[in-house]
Amino acid sequence: MACIDVETRSGMAGIESWPLELCSFDSVRSFVDNFEAKGCTANVLIANAGISTMKYTKTPDGYETTFQVNYLSTALLSLLMLPHLIKTGTPELASRLVIVSSEFHYLANRLKGADRWPSIIETINDEAYFAYIIVLTTPSCAVLEVMFIRELSSRLPTPTLVAVSAVNPGSCHSRLTREIESNPLFKSAVRIYKGLVARTTEMGSRTLIHAAIEPGERERHGHYLSSCEVTEVSDYTLSAEGREVSKRLWYETLEILGDIDPRVNTIVSEHLIQDIA
Repeated sequence: MACIDVETRSGMAGIESWPLELCSFDSVRSFVDNFEAKGCTANVLIANAGISTMKYTKTPDGYETTFQVNYLSTALLSLLMLPHLIKTGTPELASRLVIVSSEFHYLANRLKGADRWPSIIETINDEAYFAYIIVLTTPSCAVLEVMFIRELSSRLPTPTLVAVSAVNPGSCHSRLTREIESNPLFKSAVRIYKGLVARTTEMGSRTLIHAAIEPGERERHGHYLSSCEVTEVSDYTLSAEGREVSKRLWYETLEILGDIDPRVNTIVSEHLIQDIA
């Protein structure tokens, strides 16, 4: 499961490590409740949790596990933490929200025609869709993250007090692919691929740190970064259909997350521009 430790500094008293289970909306809400109860502040949030699976399983909340961990819970955490990031941002130095995506979002072509789906989220969450894409589940979530960043950034006032970006750390020698590698059909191919192109996890982490601390954050606002540079997103994301799907996905996401935690609706109404052409 996607149990991660989130480190947050309260004053200069020290660093506390809290568990955050992204396959549980309650865990996300409890994390934010604890953050607020302790009176903590934050000027950087790096949302790095993610899983890759070849099996269709649902979380207790009723969503396909990869979809909830990599997208829905990440979006919920980002929105609930947004006011705290806005509070610490200044006109001179914006706070940072960094969502880790992937270069594999270029492969997420199974969203074509999604503008005609009755519900984008319900379709993605359905077992039939999962069976159709199998190992492309993670790329599909990656493009959703890119779309979320685009929609969120476009709704933050200018000049923004929070610079948001999606970051590709590149292929790394991590355990993200452990389930795929457990399958004999894919094990050799994945290991050969990693041997040819993968970075160490430490090298991959530098791309996240770059987005979190490097000056020039407003020039990167709303963009997809790869190898520490602003990089063009996939053709599908840039297409007319991709932009329509992006907007629909945004509103469907808000509807779901607003039911999970009413604070989402308040945050959206108080801090984001409502009507985007």
